[in-house]
Amino acid sequence: MLETRRTIYVFDEFQIDEQKRRLWRAGASVPLTSKAFDLLLVLVKNPGREITKEELMERIWGDQIVEEGNLTVTMSYVRKALSEKAHDHRFIVTIPGRGYRFVAEVSSSDEQREFIIESKTTSQVTIEQDISEADGKLIGGGKLYPPAIVASGDLGLPAGPAITATALPAITRKEVLFRGHGWSIASVASVVLLAIGIAFYYFWIKRTPPPATPQIKSLAVLPFKPLVAESRDESLEMGMADTLIARLSNIREMNVRPISSVRKYTALEQDPIAAGREQRVDAVLDGQIQKAGEKIRVTVRMLRVADGAPLWAGQFDEKMTDIFTVQDSISARVTSALAMTLTNEEQRGITKRDTANTEAYQLYLKGRYQLNRLTDDGFFKGRDYFQQAIDKDPNYALAYAGLADAYNQLGGFDALPSKEAFPKARDAAQKALKLDEGLAESHSALGAVKFSYDWDFAAAEREFRRALEINPNYSDAHMSNSYYLTSMGRFDEAVREAKRAQELDPLSVEKLAGIGEAFYFHRQYDQAIEEYRKALEMDLNSGFSHWALGRAFTAQGKYNQAIEELKKAIPLSGDSPDEPAELARTYALAGRRDEALRIVGELRQRSEHKQVAPTVMAAIYGALGDKTEAFALLDKAFDQREFILVMLNVEPMFDPLRSDPRFAELLKRVGLPH
Repeated sequence: MLETRRTIYVFDEFQIDEQKRRLWRAGASVPLTSKAFDLLLVLVKNPGREITKEELMERIWGDQIVEEGNLTVTMSYVRKALSEKAHDHRFIVTIPGRGYRFVAEVSSSDEQREFIIESKTTSQVTIEQDISEADGKLIGGGKLYPPAIVASGDLGLPAGPAITATALPAITRKEVLFRGHGWSIASVASVVLLAIGIAFYYFWIKRTPPPATPQIKSLAVLPFKPLVAESRDESLEMGMADTLIARLSNIREMNVRPISSVRKYTALEQDPIAAGREQRVDAVLDGQIQKAGEKIRVTVRMLRVADGAPLWAGQFDEKMTDIFTVQDSISARVTSALAMTLTNEEQRGITKRDTANTEAYQLYLKGRYQLNRLTDDGFFKGRDYFQQAIDKDPNYALAYAGLADAYNQLGGFDALPSKEAFPKARDAAQKALKLDEGLAESHSALGAVKFSYDWDFAAAEREFRRALEINPNYSDAHMSNSYYLTSMGRFDEAVREAKRAQELDPLSVEKLAGIGEAFYFHRQYDQAIEEYRKALEMDLNSGFSHWALGRAFTAQGKYNQAIEELKKAIPLSGDSPDEPAELARTYALAGRRDEALRIVGELRQRSEHKQVAPTVMAAIYGALGDKTEAFALLDKAFDQREFILVMLNVEPMFDPLRSDPRFAELLKRVGLPH
């Protein structure tokens, strides 16, 4: 019998086996990456000594060129394995600016390993595999047999010394074994115990696959933060996130939260893991930006939300004019960290540069930032920034797509008349597609124009479908498609699309209320109210949600509850005329005619200097029983190509007018089925 020994380092409840490269905690294996194990081993072998960052990087990575961020990330892995936070100091103390010190008490011990082999030509053999893999194979001229077989006497081996039953689980490569002499009853009993150990190891431990690391399927890219608050550039911070979201959204297997879903995480003290949990994603990408003159430094890390483990970190120093290089590097490193195999189309998508003009790009970022504010003022400012970006680079397709979005919002929110807003949106979207047919944003924007203004419903459906073919995870396209399907009376499909939009953008009040809209137009008011209330739980100050909830109560004839919600909506909705108009309609249906007419007078005065949709005014007169004035206003709405007319077939506010022959004629003129 030949004995072999290994050193085991012990601290607290942990053991490190240097030869096996394994970390154990209370008898259970703790997974560690190769570099993390190397780092921990260096620390444990030098307890109490301050080890500089430079020494650690040299000892762990040798001649490889790595950044300090690699050491930081690897140290995070080690601390995670030890269940220690950076400020705990149970095991590892950080020496700011210098290095680290391992402060736990460390002891070491040797373990003995004894095994038996049969060799037909030699008295000892070097085993090259673990015992479970070597069993029954001819290795170096000899065979390794389970001790139970040896003890049975079937091999005709002479008796040998006792074999330690605890030896088997620690077999390692290159251990030397040989056959001894002299068996006893005690040794046979030991062999039996060892056989049980073999069976347990081979059939349970060895054959049980390790738990798989959950694959990252969803990602939230948080707005980047400045290193110091005084140097904030919110358009650049939000824009970096927006650009990376657009690029990574090209990966079909990856669900990337849209900018509308993450734009609220701008606080410098924002906890990225908390944000990731709130967004219900597998991982978050968190970054910092530091500008100094023409230089820019971007530090990025990707964290797994389930346990906070760092998946990757990197630092990039470039000139501001080379910001695109930084974005290329981040996109490539993210996909590499996720071990994703990309198609050629996906690879082109994540490295695609829409412009080479840095000034145009920065103007585009400012435009997107303003558009994402979802205010009339933001829509106008966004429009102007997109136009300036186009002036800098007339071939900037994404800027044209942004301009189309801005005009669609200006028309959809009644900030501009439909006849002024939507034709400009169409022109911008078509220019974008002429420059780049593969932009999902442009197809979706064009689909919105075809649906809301051109009333070319077949073309609208084609554009929405094309947008979703290019990017199946584009939540805005799913939401727009839901409204289109609703107007066509395809309610089940509409609800599915609205729910898909909300799944992709789970913290968007607009998307959650959008599910309610699909139910509302389907006359399923209880379900609609349930969704609107969920939206209000998310944001009690959402004027849109209070307005939508009030409309649902009105449709149910619960006028007092409706009036209460609509009164809440008005101060939360800025200068929008839609909320007081809906209150006037509810007053009219409730028999409170004077209060309804008072609001009508206020809206007519407002229409002299601000767009007030003729359709909402027509609905008020319909509720008052004045069909003549109602249809006169609807004719005006038709002349203005007002987008609300596409909902004529399903909008409950038009119910008092449906029995009139003029309503059927209007449906025909709009091109809707009757």
